[in-house]
Amino acid sequence: MMFSELDILIIRDEILSELLNGEIREVRCEKRDLFFEFKGRAKRLFVSLMHPHIRVHLTDSMGGDPHSFTPLLKGYRLRGAKIRRGDRVLYLLFEKKLSHGLMSRPVLAIELTGKYSNVILVDQDGIITDFFQEVPPGRSRFRKVVRDEKYVPPPEKPRSLFRLDEMDDTELRTYLGKFFPYLSCGENLRNLVSDYVKRALEEKKPLVYLEDGRPLYYAPLPSPCLEGKERAEFETLSEAIEYYFRETSPRKEREDRVLKALLRERERLREFPRFREYGELILRHINEIEGGASSVELEGKVIPLDPRLSPGENADRYFSLYKRMKRGLEKIDRKIRERSETGRQGEKPKEAQGGKESTPPYHVFTSPGGLRVYIGKNRKSNEMVTFELGTRDDIFFHVKGGKGAHVILKTEGREPGEDDILFAARLALLHSNLSADGKGLVSYTPRKYVRRVPGQPGTVTLEREEVIQVRLDE
Repeated sequence: MMFSELDILIIRDEILSELLNGEIREVRCEKRDLFFEFKGRAKRLFVSLMHPHIRVHLTDSMGGDPHSFTPLLKGYRLRGAKIRRGDRVLYLLFEKKLSHGLMSRPVLAIELTGKYSNVILVDQDGIITDFFQEVPPGRSRFRKVVRDEKYVPPPEKPRSLFRLDEMDDTELRTYLGKFFPYLSCGENLRNLVSDYVKRALEEKKPLVYLEDGRPLYYAPLPSPCLEGKERAEFETLSEAIEYYFRETSPRKEREDRVLKALLRERERLREFPRFREYGELILRHINEIEGGASSVELEGKVIPLDPRLSPGENADRYFSLYKRMKRGLEKIDRKIRERSETGRQGEKPKEAQGGKESTPPYHVFTSPGGLRVYIGKNRKSNEMVTFELGTRDDIFFHVKGGKGAHVILKTEGREPGEDDILFAARLALLHSNLSADGKGLVSYTPRKYVRRVPGQPGTVTLEREEVIQVRLDE
């Protein structure tokens, strides 16, 4: 789905709520993403011109290198925001008192118009002073975007949420499928959409619909077409949009593939303790082993041998394998933790990055039986994982006797297998302050037996529980 004219109306209000009268400190750019930082404001303005993921919203992140907008906007205060109704064009109005006493009032035009999206800075006389992307004469039949030329707005969209009567039924369904797929149901679509838009502008209860734990659609308000669908709710539409696009980006898909490969490698390496046992058994019975044997049975265990090596050399080989695989397992565990902490492909941990990371609401894994496992990252996301994503019959996990993440195993109407239980329990231990020990106890119980502690968000008590002993090296 794509960022819509309804989204931009709601985002405009969120921007004014957080940033109105804020003073620009810096503008930074990373590829086709822009970050606008305001003095003394926790939120930044984020604009992505990466088609088809174009969007504008608030964010906690700040990245990239300084952009040429910085010297032209630094010190200017945001005084307002306007929208060309029915389109995805946002005009931010800035103001600054110059040294000679006159007021300067530039406008930043954020044009989210498909693959020709742009951000253009225009002075109070309507003259272009800077832009993200130049459009020289001859490239566009509608206009040119060059410095010192008069600003011409982009052409209006042929279809709009606020001009439904101009579309026939086929055009309407195509349009909704692109921008509002969560509203494509029923026969009387025009009345359905009109009522939804009116309520969305008044109520604003943003959410992301999920399918098998993965984002499906984001929406400013629950849709009557998707009642009962799994969902994650957010305080602002900015948070919902940021989460949706981050989790559905190609980079996120690559990260999931890498993480699955790491988990597979971890399963292979976790058998390393048996190699030390083999080496010790060989040394204890070294005088009983014949040279040139390809295997030997010692204390009920059949141990493969290299017939070219002596018994002592076979023992050394198993000790070397044990040390090498142990180091490999420690490296794999470290990589899994780093990817869980950053939530983004190729991003370094916070301490190495020297900056503030953008934290996803929760982690998602898949158990051996194909069930989704949700893991909280802080008090707020623990609350979300347990009491919003978790249902009565899902399984809650938490490290016993320590601090750690809330973990929910989605049962999806099935009885989880032992491998699923053990997988989720290991994740609970891995995301706790006891993970360094490599072993510990984990409590688990159906979510219906989990109770909030009043006045302590993210803290719970269990009415009943089972306890499982977990080792990370098994």
